[in-house]
Amino acid sequence: MGRTWLLVFLFAQLGQSPSPGDSASQQAARSKRERLLQIYTNEAAGYVIYHDASRKERVELQRDPVYVWTNPVRDGGQDGAVFVWTCRGRAEVVGCFFSAPSTGPRKLYHEFHSLSLLVLDVSRTGSNNWTPEAAGIELTPIADAPGPGRSASQRLAQMRALTHDFSASTKDDKAARWELRLLPQPFYRYKSTDPNVLDGAVFAFVTSAGTDPEALLVLEARKPAHKDGPLWHYAVARFTDLNLWVRHKGKEVFSAPYLPHDLFRLDPKDRYRVFHDRNLPPVEEQAQ
Repeated sequence: MGRTWLLVFLFAQLGQSPSPGDSASQQAARSKRERLLQIYTNEAAGYVIYHDASRKERVELQRDPVYVWTNPVRDGGQDGAVFVWTCRGRAEVVGCFFSAPSTGPRKLYHEFHSLSLLVLDVSRTGSNNWTPEAAGIELTPIADAPGPGRSASQRLAQMRALTHDFSASTKDDKAARWELRLLPQPFYRYKSTDPNVLDGAVFAFVTSAGTDPEALLVLEARKPAHKDGPLWHYAVARFTDLNLWVRHKGKEVFSAPYLPHDLFRLDPKDRYRVFHDRNLPPVEEQAQ
């Protein structure tokens, strides 16, 4: 999505409309959001990612965020932006940069999940980093799924239909349960140049407490070995520290436990990583 459209979407997420007649408080809020978006974009650009340890093929950041969100319930109000890194047109990494609370000094967080079928090589200047030690996901064929359509529009319609068979929920440390809703538009639609990957997309489940993404659903049409044509596959990735359950046609196909905040490495293989990077001064003052 373009930067202008993204800013309009961001304001809409917060119940604001950027118009010439905005009051001073509305203009200050808009300036604050623009400043936060710039911070998040700069954080994303600080990572250098390669497809594997040979460092021959770069995984490229898509500079514009694919999604912006808020969660007024947690930590005094969170907001963030989601980015995607790709290689050969396939989504290899989803990363989110978010901060809280909504006013005053903020804590800035980085959150990642590898979607790669290889072990990524990731580097960044600074004391905090992300070092995956395993492939990010394992794709599973979707039983009884139709063969991928011939056109891109047919395949997108198929993917949307396939997502309806999945459902998800979370539970926090106080045993409050949240049913998640699936966003109708994917975070990212593949532009594959890999002959073994025909098409694909990354969808997200978001919390009813706001619009915070809590789980990722990858759908991919790829050609398995010893098969005549491509088949639809799926994978699920956590994007939350809460208890998470994902079901396909009512049957549980993925679960992840609650992750206490005092754990430095939340995933023993670092496929999923979320950490407090540093503190930010009040953005309101910088936005004046």
